[in-house]
Amino acid sequence: MKKYVLGVLLGCLLMAVGCKDGQKEGNIQDVQENAASQKETITIMHIDAEVPGFLEFIEQAEKELDLEIQVVSCPANADIRQAKISTILAAGETSVDIFSVNDEMVSEFKYKGYLEPLNDRVMTEELLSKYPESYMQNITMKDGEAYSVPYFMDIMVFWINREMTGDRKIQTQEDFLALLEEDWGKGIYGYASAWDNTYVYNELSEFINLFGGDYYNWDNKNTREALTFLHDMAAKGQIPVSQMADQYEQMQQKFIDGKYASIFMYSGAMDVFERAGVYSEDKIQAVPLPQFEKSVTNIAAWQYVLNKASEHKEGAVKFLKYAASREGSISYAECMNRLPARLDIILEEELDIPGFDVLQDYVEHVELKERPFSKNTMKDISDMGTLFQKYMLDEISQDEFCRKAQAIVDGF
Repeated sequence: MKKYVLGVLLGCLLMAVGCKDGQKEGNIQDVQENAASQKETITIMHIDAEVPGFLEFIEQAEKELDLEIQVVSCPANADIRQAKISTILAAGETSVDIFSVNDEMVSEFKYKGYLEPLNDRVMTEELLSKYPESYMQNITMKDGEAYSVPYFMDIMVFWINREMTGDRKIQTQEDFLALLEEDWGKGIYGYASAWDNTYVYNELSEFINLFGGDYYNWDNKNTREALTFLHDMAAKGQIPVSQMADQYEQMQQKFIDGKYASIFMYSGAMDVFERAGVYSEDKIQAVPLPQFEKSVTNIAAWQYVLNKASEHKEGAVKFLKYAASREGSISYAECMNRLPARLDIILEEELDIPGFDVLQDYVEHVELKERPFSKNTMKDISDMGTLFQKYMLDEISQDEFCRKAQAIVDGF
């Protein structure tokens, strides 16, 4: 009987201890879950919000920074995207802390008081020196203040479809002309572009660069030579007139489909071609820039800006510092098959990116030039594009185009 009573007492004691231990484990789990829920949360509106590689980069950033990062998408259409982000910023909304923006947007937003300046907390003098100086001064900065953190560099490179061109080299203006003049068959062209009125300024400024012209001077002989060259392509039927309705998404798809033998397109398209399974030695490749009058090409960048109305600036700055760091830059670049914005990383690292050797060669041997922008970026881009289309369709003369184009850039 004594043994039974002792056994019952011992059992009760063990159960009590077990309950306390279980309660302790439960308490620890509750504390851990509560701590996790207390992590600072920031929200980023990003052009790549639905791209698997970008989400992989965000997961790495969350672990590195002990942050919770919510990612929301923005419209793919350039005009709608800019209008949406501008509306959020102008209203002082706090729903988004960081936006990914292009040159066009930051060139306009930095004048409107929407953005938090970043010199002291992120874009220090030492860090600024890692990026192209002229680009930083003219695109991201105003009155000595930096308003953005560039995270990937887009270089306008020359792409060819080897299924069409074979092993031929396109190294000179004459080689390029031969592509234009060849009969590729009905509806197929040696070269094409995107001449939508809000996209064609890329093409226009690129050819002005290649001919050694000056976008700000429409009386310049070389600027006019570039214009004549583009006009002749349209007049001779060497490019499809339908491209006046195309933005980059349409142009890239037609290039993938074998409608065009070559295009000028930004290096960020590498990820598009890689995910489509067409970037290879016998299909689509980035190749060295053909030599016209000058070896100059456009550069652009996508960059992060901090909403001045953000209520999570501490966490946002933590992310921006990571995005600008060597580790963060390399992580993004390799997750997305894109060049980082920092020149030192491009020149010093061997990044695991398709076509990296060719892109690195552009950085080493081609003059990289930012595009010209005004305070009223999208309006002036659209006005110039509409004017250009009229000239291409012979609705206005070259003299009239140049006179009106000069009036646009004089307002910059």
